Amino acid sequence: MKPTPRIVQFGLYPTLLAGVLAAWLASREWGWNLSTVFAWMAGLRLAALFFAEWRWPARQSWRMNWASFRRDLKYVLVNGSAAGLFKWASLWWAVDAAGGRQGGIQGWPLAVQVVVLILAFEFPQYWFHRLSHEGRGAIGAWLWRMHVAHHLPDRVYLLMHVVGHPINLLISLAIIQLPAWCFGASQEAVFLFGALMSLQGLVSHFNVDLKAGLFNYLLVGAELHRFHHSAAMDEAKNFGVLTPFWDLVFGTFRYDPRRLPAALGVEHPEDYPASPDILGVLALPLRGSVPSGG
Repeated sequence: MKPTPRIVQFGLYPTLLAGVLAAWLASREWGWNLSTVFAWMAGLRLAALFFAEWRWPARQSWRMNWASFRRDLKYVLVNGSAAGLFKWASLWWAVDAAGGRQGGIQGWPLAVQVVVLILAFEFPQYWFHRLSHEGRGAIGAWLWRMHVAHHLPDRVYLLMHVVGHPINLLISLAIIQLPAWCFGASQEAVFLFGALMSLQGLVSHFNVDLKAGLFNYLLVGAELHRFHHSAAMDEAKNFGVLTPFWDLVFGTFRYDPRRLPAALGVEHPEDYPASPDILGVLALPLRGSVPSGG
């Protein structure tokens, strides 16, 4: 395995963040359509990240192989063509639609609008995600059976982000859309919020040893989210998906820049269908005999 160059390890993530700001500034300067910029930026970024992951994997055993790729394609067909694709498309559509709205928080400073959108999204998302892991009783058990599909893989890389239950994705979609529509944010604020959402969704499952440093206290990237996928329940925290703010507030923040998790997945994989068994995984919410997530 080739060692990750320091310029990639420490420079790629700030460069990606700077790219979001550069795309926004360029659209203001030259009058580009923000929804078109969003689509182009997402595609170019994905291609660059795929190359980096192929060239400098953080751990060889977490790399995508043909077996996991075939598994991922099944979930792409179920989720990517339906809820997963709609999740991306709805952010693109929200950027476009926000251009015709008036009122709400549009008159606030742009940075304040973006912070409001992020925190307003993350609060219900955090509790939905946390209860999906730690909830007790019949509701907690059902939430875990719906969510566990995303935790069955024992490796984390870009494409495995699509592995999940469609019900879970649809609920996540509703939570993403809620603040943008409730607060009436400007088109630029929705663009920046959506661009950060799509970036964090990629880098959080990125099999490259990125070092985000102090950014880990602002945004959820690979260093934090890998621990969320740890098979060791005491460190499988970090329930935020865009910012760790509510993890810091409620004491579920885990960050150790010195190491990677020893193993990924669930604590007792024998209690669940194998991740490639998509029919068995999709049927999990109908079962009542699997352990809870926490």
